[in-house]
Amino acid sequence: MTVHAPNRLAIHQSLVHPHDVLELTAALPGTGWHSVGLHVGGTAEVEPWWHGGAGEHNLARLVPLLLGTRVTVLDVGRVQLGAGLPRDDVHAHHGRVLDLGARFGARYVTARLTADLPPSRRADVFGQLAEQARPYRLVPLLAPVPADRPDLVDDAVAVVTPSGGGVVLDVPVGSCTPGGVEAVVDALGDALGYVRLSARQVVAAGDDAAGLLATLPPHVPVALGGDDSVGFVHDDVAARLTDLHGRVDALLEHPRARARRLGGP
Repeated sequence: MTVHAPNRLAIHQSLVHPHDVLELTAALPGTGWHSVGLHVGGTAEVEPWWHGGAGEHNLARLVPLLLGTRVTVLDVGRVQLGAGLPRDDVHAHHGRVLDLGARFGARYVTARLTADLPPSRRADVFGQLAEQARPYRLVPLLAPVPADRPDLVDDAVAVVTPSGGGVVLDVPVGSCTPGGVEAVVDALGDALGYVRLSARQVVAAGDDAAGLLATLPPHVPVALGGDDSVGFVHDDVAARLTDLHGRVDALLEHPRARARRLGGP
């Protein structure tokens, strides 16, 4: 019997674009993936899906499907953090992201800093999101933070730590080493929300990337997506996702487990 990594594994919706989230959720059972990451705001292509009456209709379709397939929602996004973040109690903008996140039972809400937000205001505005997300039981994560840029990791920690938020750690598959990933994960500590991988990079690296995440703690989720991988899986979805699960599982397999599986001592 094959033993897979215990980490929660998620597929970002953008990976299967233009397939919608209902198609993605229906395809996941049997592929090894546990969760989905959803865009419900902040990008033009998802606005028609979740706005107004269409949003209520799609919500009513997705929740029973999640329950029936036992697929969970890792995160919802995206909230754009600009010069300020006034409360959105009518759910016209980021309030809708928070509301949908709670309805889906998501753990995280992701946010990105806009270019017009001065560095001196970043922690304060992120803190506003953390305060507004708290009643929805969502933890805000700053995304993405590249693992091979220690300066940006330090900057992100300074932004999220005062309010108890975290980061989405982007791990470049071709340029990071297992030791480098372990060092960044240790440095982040409780500020690490989850790890994100580029599907294109995972496929391109092949067996050379085996064990890259071997020491990632089992409670840290891993999501497959990446800004360079939008629409990467567009046909034969279930079979492609099964193959990608095997590739990601190989990244999480410790060398000792790999040796034992292959018949070594």
